Amino acid sequence: MKLRIYITCIACILANITFAQKKELSNSDSAKALIEKMVARTGNYELLKKLKDVEFTYDFYSPKTKKSDISVERYIFNGEVSWGQYKTHNVFVLPKKKGIVTQYYESTGNSWITIENTKITDTRTLRSSDFLRKANYYWFTMMPKLLDNGIVYTQLPDRVYNKVNYSIVKIGFEKGVGDVQDDFILYINPTTLLVDRFLFTVKGSALGISLMEIEYETVNGYTFMAKRKVIPADWDGNIKGKVLYEQTTTNVKFNNGFKRELLAK
Repeated sequence: MKLRIYITCIACILANITFAQKKELSNSDSAKALIEKMVARTGNYELLKKLKDVEFTYDFYSPKTKKSDISVERYIFNGEVSWGQYKTHNVFVLPKKKGIVTQYYESTGNSWITIENTKITDTRTLRSSDFLRKANYYWFTMMPKLLDNGIVYTQLPDRVYNKVNYSIVKIGFEKGVGDVQDDFILYINPTTLLVDRFLFTVKGSALGISLMEIEYETVNGYTFMAKRKVIPADWDGNIKGKVLYEQTTTNVKFNNGFKRELLAK
């Protein structure tokens, strides 16, 4: 009888320890603290506002087809203005049409797309243009924007990859925040505090779960994702196929004096 009581007590203690560990791993405060440390390393959105605007060259390359969409990107951070112009567009941006394509979007909802200065009114093309304008802007500003309101943080158990013991934070979005509530699982390097890789979904697309592997550069104090590879994966980080896309950001220049009124024309 005493042995049974002893075993029961031990089982209760172990259960309480397991519960406490699970509670700690899902503590949103500790998870958010990891994100805050990471953003302190990359630079926050207030830094971007001080830098005012940016221009860079963006190469979105498909290894399978060996084709690219190459754009000059211009963003104004106060008001989230996203402008892009493509002289090369063979992947997602009107690949069957010839001529210079220009896209515009701002957070007020004002948007348009032109080809050789002629506005396109097709609803599907406009929707695709808006998606790319917002996506491209988000990738450049993603890390500081992970401290936006309406984000849910969950700390998951550490994962080892390439002999690095990564802190793992799951990012979710409250209902009604953003156009879609995508999921992210971030691998935070314990030494650099940067996100070396992350898993994500793009809800509403056929992409499924993808892994983004990242290389960084720093310009004017802001550390951004300069090279990215998108690879099919599962939520455990196991790679499930070949590289789908390679995305490269070069020639980054801040504080160019861009005006919303001029980019919006």
